[in-house]
Amino acid sequence: MRKIYLLFVALAVLSLTNVTAQNNYVNQVIVGSGGDFGNPDDHVSIASFKPENGITSNFGSIITHSIQDIVIAGKYAYVAAQDSIAKFDLDTYERVGIVEATGVNRLLVHEDELLASFQYPVTDNFVKVYSTWDLSLTATVTDISDESSGLLIMNDFAYVAVPGGWASTVGKIAIVSINDYTLVDEIDFDAAGSGMMDLFYFNNKIQALCITPWGGSTGYINSMSKLGTSIESHQINESIGKIAGIQNNILYTVMNGGIGSIDLSNFSVIDTAVVPSQSLSISAAKLDTLNNLFYVTTTDYFSIGEGKIYQMNGELVGGFDAEIAPDAIAIDYRNNTGTNEITRTEISLFPNPASDLITIHASNYSYFDAYKIMDLNGRVIIEDAFGNNNGNAIIDISNLNNGFYIVNLLGENEFSTATFIKK
Repeated sequence: MRKIYLLFVALAVLSLTNVTAQNNYVNQVIVGSGGDFGNPDDHVSIASFKPENGITSNFGSIITHSIQDIVIAGKYAYVAAQDSIAKFDLDTYERVGIVEATGVNRLLVHEDELLASFQYPVTDNFVKVYSTWDLSLTATVTDISDESSGLLIMNDFAYVAVPGGWASTVGKIAIVSINDYTLVDEIDFDAAGSGMMDLFYFNNKIQALCITPWGGSTGYINSMSKLGTSIESHQINESIGKIAGIQNNILYTVMNGGIGSIDLSNFSVIDTAVVPSQSLSISAAKLDTLNNLFYVTTTDYFSIGEGKIYQMNGELVGGFDAEIAPDAIAIDYRNNTGTNEITRTEISLFPNPASDLITIHASNYSYFDAYKIMDLNGRVIIEDAFGNNNGNAIIDISNLNNGFYIVNLLGENEFSTATFIKK
């Protein structure tokens, strides 16, 4: 199915950010739909939305019902869909691998490994590790106590959200050594951990968003040190769901049927309706941190799915096609030059790849006030003032996980980017 939408305001916004001077761009937005669970012939579908022309094209399917997650690494998309993990080449749109994985929930790529968490109907072995190349099983974490959800890796540890089954009233974070994939500890947040869902790293702590349980009106963000020696719980007095993205110390999450924002410096709600409440349930939402746009899907889970594009001021600026139950969105960020130099604004980054320090050089450094480093999920990992050291910013990246990162340089009227690989 193909549809064309005119993104009037969105395209104007892109032009203001000087896209031609950027190395990085959004190649496409990948949308996964689970289909009508009551219809045995309606299966998982995978589609590509191209922002440059507004065309949505279905390119893949998985013969199962419901989709849980999509992650993108390089030119490959890894899809978790009820009883399978599939791998798609996003340049050719071919499915290049699939493996049986009953109960698969969330995915995370780390170097050449794919971590997967599991939920019902499995009753043990709630985290497994696969090769990103051929999806062969390489390790199993055997001692996590219950059904699992979000995943995060920092340094030598993997962190796993453990919400338990549908009737669970508590939540935990499991700490796993990635050297041998053994369980180190499980940190119990008791009732404040109910609905443990998404994990992220902020302010030198592991953070966990807990979604509001059915019939409830509040949620939590729980924080802990890397080894769980200190923990905190922060109640959010709104109905909250999945994370849409993090930018400039602000967490954007499904809230009260729309998308709201939370200040991570003090865990206070900034705006309950950055994106207004929807008539249908929000099934997925993702913040495009390059262009400051929200991609949002909504559905009634049996007859319709819709895709909408919002600016960060909540204005609807476009749409895209979505099938029933479009529960997963991923953004395919690409580099359009193969180099880290942006000649138009005279920006360079070196060395690349790097292991300890990188230097960002801007000849016209007075144009820029700050920089931030983001991962491919749009999470801000490091941010600071650009400074005035002969046009150089020297950044310590030794604590970053190995992988691909995006650097944004920010000024009042300037926005430029570069990329690097941490090895």
